[in-house]
Amino acid sequence: MTGCIFDIKRFAVHDGPGIRTTVFLKGCPLNCVWCQNPEGIGFGRDLWVKQEKCIGCGACAAACPQGALSPEAGRISLNRDLCRFCNACVNSCPARAVQRIDRELSPEALMEELALDKLFFDISGGGVTLSGGEPLAQPDFVLALLERLKAENIHTCMETSLFAPEAVIRRLPGTLDYLICDIKLMDREEHLRYTGRPNDMILENFRYLADSLKKILVRVPLVPGITAVEKNLKAIGSFVRSCNPGIPIELLNYNWFSGSKYVLLDKPHFNDEARAFSKEEISRFYAWTGGVPLQA
Repeated sequence: MTGCIFDIKRFAVHDGPGIRTTVFLKGCPLNCVWCQNPEGIGFGRDLWVKQEKCIGCGACAAACPQGALSPEAGRISLNRDLCRFCNACVNSCPARAVQRIDRELSPEALMEELALDKLFFDISGGGVTLSGGEPLAQPDFVLALLERLKAENIHTCMETSLFAPEAVIRRLPGTLDYLICDIKLMDREEHLRYTGRPNDMILENFRYLADSLKKILVRVPLVPGITAVEKNLKAIGSFVRSCNPGIPIELLNYNWFSGSKYVLLDKPHFNDEARAFSKEEISRFYAWTGGVPLQA
C-alpha cells in the first residue's frame, strides 16, 4: 500500500493543538473554485514551473526526451500532455525552477519520518495533522497511518471536507483525536456550483461525527461573494448548533496570495481581484454565525 502526498509542513501551530507536523495528501474529489492549495486537487503525478526561479539556461528543455518543455521569451513553457514524469527536467535544472509536487510512499515510510518529530509533540502537546487535498480520498492509506500514529501515542488530527463514504467515516472515531471540518456552503445547489459536488454526504457525515467525536472544530473559508455572505454564514451557524452547540466555528480569512500557485500550474484563477477582509468585517461574519473568534 502506498499513498501520495505533496508536502510536509513542520512546526505548524494552526492545524490543531501544540506543535504539529502537517501532511498534505494529494487528490481531492471536490474542485472548489477558490482552492488555496490547487496543487493538491489532482490525483497522482504532477509538477510545476516556478518562472521566477528560471535562469533561462534551457537545460530542462534540452534534457526532456518528450520535448514537453520549450523556452519562450525568457520563460519555460510546459506541455503537460507530453510530460511522462521521467524527472529529466527536474534533475537537470540548476535553479530548481521545475519541481515535482507529488511523492509516493508507504504508511511505514511516512511513519518513520513523522516519528522523528515526536519529541516536539510530547513537549508541546502536539501531534500529526493530515490535510490536503482531501485525506479521505486515500482512505486505506490514511487509516493505516492513523493506526500507526495511535500505536505510538501520537495525537492525531485531520482537516477534511468529509466528502467520503459512510463506511470510511465510521472508522474515524477509533483513530482520530481531533477533527477540523471545512464547511463551505449550506445551499446544495451553490455547493454543487462552486465545488463540483453536492453537500448531502458531507452534512450527513458531520451529523454522525458530531455525536461520535469529542473534539471538533468547524472551519469556514471566507470567499468574497461566495461563502462570505450573510445567508450562508447564518445557515452554517444554525446547522452546527443543531448538531452540537458546543462545536466552535472558526472563520478563515481569504488568502489572496494563493493565486500565485495557479500560475505555477498553468491554471486560471477564479478572481484576481478578490481581497482579504478587514477585522471589522470578520467580526460581523462571526456575529452571523452566532460564534465568537477563537483565542490565538
